Amino acid sequence: MKVKTIMTKDPVVIELPATRSYALELFRKYNVRAFPVVNKKTGEVSGVISIKRLLLHPDEDQLAMIIRREVPVVKPDDDLKKAVRKMVELDYRRVVVADDSGKVVGILTVGDIVRRYLAKNEKLKDITIENYYQKNVGVVWHGTPLKAALKALLLCNAMAIPVIDDDGNLVGMVDETDLLKDSEVIRVMKQTALAASSEEDWILESNPTLLFEKAELQLPKKPVEEIMNRELVVATPHMSVYDVAQKMVNYEIEQLPVIRGEGELVGIVRDMDIIKVILNK
Repeated sequence: MKVKTIMTKDPVVIELPATRSYALELFRKYNVRAFPVVNKKTGEVSGVISIKRLLLHPDEDQLAMIIRREVPVVKPDDDLKKAVRKMVELDYRRVVVADDSGKVVGILTVGDIVRRYLAKNEKLKDITIENYYQKNVGVVWHGTPLKAALKALLLCNAMAIPVIDDDGNLVGMVDETDLLKDSEVIRVMKQTALAASSEEDWILESNPTLLFEKAELQLPKKPVEEIMNRELVVATPHMSVYDVAQKMVNYEIEQLPVIRGEGELVGIVRDMDIIKVILNK
């Protein structure tokens, strides 16, 4: 199967120069996780900007400074397996599709592959997710403040993280878009001490300081249980790749907690995990 068969054609792109606040508006408008970024003059690919990079760099306003430039690029006639291999090797959820002149003509995401290939391929009913789901996952307690939950999410390098109660039971899921909805960027004044060199004289001021303005991502002071998704869609270790893909499509989600028995959390299966089946076929 060729890339052009299942890619999203003519995606929304951001032209450089652009600002962080402009990108944030587009994320809220289109409810996607990333946009291709192109050079305004040439139309060639400059990189990709994701929600996560915006969250990681709240004090940088110029988009050119925070985009990811090492972006996998494929051509429309390339084989799907080639695109998947690039995603897996670079641990990246999307490839930009460009023509021979370097102009962006599409984008192929993990979600595109799940919706338009895995969820329609009934041959995958015979392959379970047992060898594809993540067995070591981070979790947060339901009373965790949002700022700490965001830190845990970023440290886990995940899009979503399971939420557990006092007894360790799975009670919800929270992802980066949930946190983005409740966030805002504010300007704050910071203070730092200045160190004097041996050639400088700080006699007139014993504790010299420098004041500077910094942008920070602010989250409301409330626990994660107030914004988490309580309507859980789950998988089991012996569920097929096809059935998991079907669930992801029907519920418009990218990951499912994997449970065993009476709801014991044993892992999480991501769309990024199940596309690896294409490489093993």
